[in-house]
Amino acid sequence: MLFQAFGRRFAQKLIKVNVLALAALLTVGIAAAPPVEAKTQKSKSVKAKAKKASTYKIGTGAIVINEKTGEVLYSRNADKKLYPASMTKVMTLYLTFEALENGTLTLDTKLPVSRFAAGRAPSKLGLTAGSTISVEDAVLGLVTRSANDAATVLAEGLGGTEDDFGYLMTAKARELGMKNTIYRNASGLPNKAQMSTPRDQALLGVAIHRDFPKYYAYFGTRSFTYKGVTHTSHNRFALNYKGADGIKTGFIGLSGFNLLAAAQRDGTRLVGVVFGGSTASARDRYMGEIMDASFARANGNDLPGVEYVKEDDPNSPTTVAVAAPEPMVMRVKVAGFPEETAPKASTVTMQTLNSQLASQEPAVVMPASLTATVPLPQQSEDDLSAGPVEVSARSVVEPSTRTVTSAALETGESETDAVASPSGWALQVGAFSKRDAAREFAQKVAGKLSDTLDHVTATVSAAGGKKTLYRSRLVGFNSRNEAQDACAVLKRGKVSCIIVAPGTATASLQ
Repeated sequence: MLFQAFGRRFAQKLIKVNVLALAALLTVGIAAAPPVEAKTQKSKSVKAKAKKASTYKIGTGAIVINEKTGEVLYSRNADKKLYPASMTKVMTLYLTFEALENGTLTLDTKLPVSRFAAGRAPSKLGLTAGSTISVEDAVLGLVTRSANDAATVLAEGLGGTEDDFGYLMTAKARELGMKNTIYRNASGLPNKAQMSTPRDQALLGVAIHRDFPKYYAYFGTRSFTYKGVTHTSHNRFALNYKGADGIKTGFIGLSGFNLLAAAQRDGTRLVGVVFGGSTASARDRYMGEIMDASFARANGNDLPGVEYVKEDDPNSPTTVAVAAPEPMVMRVKVAGFPEETAPKASTVTMQTLNSQLASQEPAVVMPASLTATVPLPQQSEDDLSAGPVEVSARSVVEPSTRTVTSAALETGESETDAVASPSGWALQVGAFSKRDAAREFAQKVAGKLSDTLDHVTATVSAAGGKKTLYRSRLVGFNSRNEAQDACAVLKRGKVSCIIVAPGTATASLQ
């Protein structure tokens, strides 16, 4: 009995000890558990945020238009400002094709690769600083590989610097009616100031096919080989959609997956734009759906259940202006030419361009190289290819005026000290803060012209503003072709120039 009672008490104690030990272990385990759980919850939260940050709503912005009529067949937030990403390269190619068309470049022209161009982020061809690449290879690199280094080479070849070329891109956008687009680089690499809209990109898609049908064929390139490496097209939509012939994909983190596309069926050609796809394949599917629906609508057969036009702005236009601009655009008043003699223009004026960009920050409107004080040419500088002289040939403006300027565009300021110019065409080759420097430079440039142009003379005109600028001009050309040929010669000598028509000023890559 005693043994049994002792045994029971011992067993009870043993159970109690084990229970206490187990409770202690559980307590330790529970105490240790919260950090593990908190870490798990934090990890899930971080993953959720990352997933949310990388997800883009399909159709953030989209439009499909009839290329011939300009009719908007499908639309979602068509005027919403978004990041164009590599669709930017379409404008780079537009200006390149324009230079090929007017003879400033040829497909065989070898362009130098700067250290800056070689250092651009992928995608790229892997160009090395100090080497050269032909214009045609650079174009093929853009349409297949979407090569950012090749885009910068073209920009520097045409604009001197990529910043300046971004200005030329923006000016060309205004000329084409792209009212809500600002370009800052040639590739579409991230830049928060570089914005566009679906409607503007559709206009560009129409313009590049309309204006350069011969060169547009490059967008159909499926692959090309450069230095032993074969690069295939990124544009799966163009390869797989019936009737598609281009034109450009794009992606950066700020934009999602973008696409500018074109396709033709039964004599109807459509241009479509999608901004903000969550994946490349989802973007392509969406483009295919809205293109199918738009082809049906163009033929008078709206698909059931499709809401074709839905805009944030109920006043959004139902058509876009797709008519070709007049050959001479960006019209402004020019010294010596009565304003009333200028041809009437339906395109955007230089004054309008300045007004539209004036609301932007100065850094967005123009690169630093166009706002800085320009060094004046020295007496010893006989070679016009010297760096300082090339820079001096650019038009400049005080940052506070916020007026758009470039070697390829007029400042748009009022003329306060104009020299009476003879009738005919003229070239503007520079702008300076001192009259003597402007005159000296105009005379130096005139001395580089052919003897057959002895009827051309050097003049100076003044543009009023907070600080007067003196413009170096060559006047007396008998025709636009004569002025254009002279400008091409000067360009090869590293002198920037613009063509000034009777009563107009034309913005062009001369």
